[in-house]
Amino acid sequence: MNENQQQLQKQNNSSLNRQVSVQLESFSGPLPPPQILSDYERIVPGSAAKILDMAVSQSEHRKSLETKVINSNVSNSKLGLWFGLVIGLVGIGAGAFLALYDKQIAGSVIGGGSLASLVGVFIYGSQQRQKERILRERELQKK
Repeated sequence: MNENQQQLQKQNNSSLNRQVSVQLESFSGPLPPPQILSDYERIVPGSAAKILDMAVSQSEHRKSLETKVINSNVSNSKLGLWFGLVIGLVGIGAGAFLALYDKQIAGSVIGGGSLASLVGVFIYGSQQRQKERILRERELQKK
């Protein structure tokens, strides 16, 4: 065997003896799996309790934020209804006022326009909510 063949033989032997091992572990959610949690506890005593406390704290914080968002949405919805009522009454009142003082066309346009715009906003909002419900149902069916 010549020198080149010996080097090639050494390279082949060394590449045959090499092995690569890769292990990947992943998890999702607020808590690691029990085995990993026990490993943390073994390495740093008391860490498992801290991790559990952090998960509980995070859950309470998330629920608190969700409650605030829901309450804010309800409040905004009620406020929108009140503003819609005021705008509608002002528009219809202005139309009636103009109609009483011999401005029937202007009164009809303002009163009718106010009423039509409120009805349009109501219908648009109803359609948007229906679309959102349909999308949510489709997402739930995919899962």
